[in-house]
Amino acid sequence: MEVFFSAIQGVLIIVFILALGYYLSKIGWFDRQTSDLFAKLVINVSLPLNMIVNISTTFSKEQLEHSVRGLLIPFLSILLSYMIAYIFASIFKIKKGRKGVFVVIFSLSNTIFIGLPMAQALFGDVATPYALLYYMANTTILWTLGVYSVIRDVNEKEKNVVNWDTVKRIFNPPLLGFIIGVIFVLANISLPKFLFESFKMIGNLTTPLSIFYIGTVIHEMGFDKFKLDKDAILVFIGRFLITPALVLFLNIFIPVPKLMRDVFVIMSAMPVLVNSAIIARVYGADYEFATSMITYTTILSVIIMPFYMVLLRII
Repeated sequence: MEVFFSAIQGVLIIVFILALGYYLSKIGWFDRQTSDLFAKLVINVSLPLNMIVNISTTFSKEQLEHSVRGLLIPFLSILLSYMIAYIFASIFKIKKGRKGVFVVIFSLSNTIFIGLPMAQALFGDVATPYALLYYMANTTILWTLGVYSVIRDVNEKEKNVVNWDTVKRIFNPPLLGFIIGVIFVLANISLPKFLFESFKMIGNLTTPLSIFYIGTVIHEMGFDKFKLDKDAILVFIGRFLITPALVLFLNIFIPVPKLMRDVFVIMSAMPVLVNSAIIARVYGADYEFATSMITYTTILSVIIMPFYMVLLRII
């Protein structure tokens, strides 16, 4: 019970800030422009600096080299989940225009705006590098296979999705921050104290801004478009059962430190990624389905996390 209540305390941090962000949106303090600003600040400024600070202070050179092996688990678990999603889409006859989106949101998770703050709330800052390892796999698959699946579902004619824009999306500021942090560790480089403290202070904005962003987005979306149909239930199963189970299964064959495994499980059980709705809208897929699933998996993830923490303590 102590683990359960400890997990609840961590989740309640997320809930409180999320509710505050929602309320401030409701009374007009935050709007779409504000949420866009939060997203830009997190992705382009605070998170990259947070990565540099956390990687350089958390890992030694030996620990970092050992952790690279752990990348196999998120990559393989997401790819296996991706294959299962395609099988489910065929068996349960997911309609055209929704099938590609379904596969993406079934297998890929919200690693930055919910996953990272959740991991930090549950495990502390020591979880950040492991969360970023999962993020690397998640974002790479999203902007390659994920976009390709949505495009192919909407338009049978194959389009070239491996281009310079795709490369830029994969090597985005958070990932570059991660890579710079790794280089600093491997090359034994230390930042001047004033830079380190500045990076740390700005990096600490990542969690509250991320959660405010989600609260604002949930308010913008509203609850009127959600329908609890079989497709939605299948997404719940993929997000909260199948993908985390695959992480635990792969850990049998690819042993990693317990904390790394636990962070991977939590990251794999995160809600639908926000970018899925944007991608669906750009390519003419069912973006309303993606939007509703973002909202409700975000709410469900907050409820489910304490139970996952208890499970991880047991196994």
